[in-house]
Amino acid sequence: MKMLLICTAPAFLAAASSVFAQSPPSLTPLRAEVSISVHDYARVSTSVLVAAEDQAREIFRRAGLETVWRNCSPKLEKHEPESCYFADATHLTLKISPHAMNAQVRDRIDVLGTSYPDEKGAGYFAYVFYDRVRELAERRTLGHGLLADVMAHEIGHLLLGSNSHSRSGIMCGRWEAEQLRSVAEGLMSFAPSESRLMRERLRARQSAQAKLAPGAPQEETLTAVSAEPQ
Repeated sequence: MKMLLICTAPAFLAAASSVFAQSPPSLTPLRAEVSISVHDYARVSTSVLVAAEDQAREIFRRAGLETVWRNCSPKLEKHEPESCYFADATHLTLKISPHAMNAQVRDRIDVLGTSYPDEKGAGYFAYVFYDRVRELAERRTLGHGLLADVMAHEIGHLLLGSNSHSRSGIMCGRWEAEQLRSVAEGLMSFAPSESRLMRERLRARQSAQAKLAPGAPQEETLTAVSAEPQ
């Protein structure tokens, strides 16, 4: 699979109609919500992972999106739900790997993670390379905030699509002193235009899935998740 976006550090993050006599009742707009299955192969401490997920959840909430984080690790859940092994347009997969295994990035120590969106923003899989995140977090005293921001950045790519790096904020393609200071202060966030685009794309995905109601003719759209990190 071709890697489209890389996140890197010090820091690069290598990514009413008139035909009716009476107006129809207004419909409640879909709440933009996405589920994220987290596969922790790096054995991140429970306290760090939970704190990072909580912070990432708040970053997306500020952008107008609700995120449901499902921990797919035996140390956190006695029985993993079926959803841990499938991904689709509104159920994404984030794998925390001990280190980069892809030949394209494993020799680049500045790469913190990667994701695989297509030009329509329909990607389902993102990866974080924990050895590099931990080293930078320890060196710059960033705590769990760096992991939270990297996770949010990579999921952001899956929702925004290709070429979604920006000049500032959490989707900035180059994290230098200013960005790392924002990480330390917990101020990383999506730009208003990015937030709006993510909501629009996610609601479009939700609407498309709603049309494929149970019992209606449809194709299987779920993608199996590998049991090992890439």
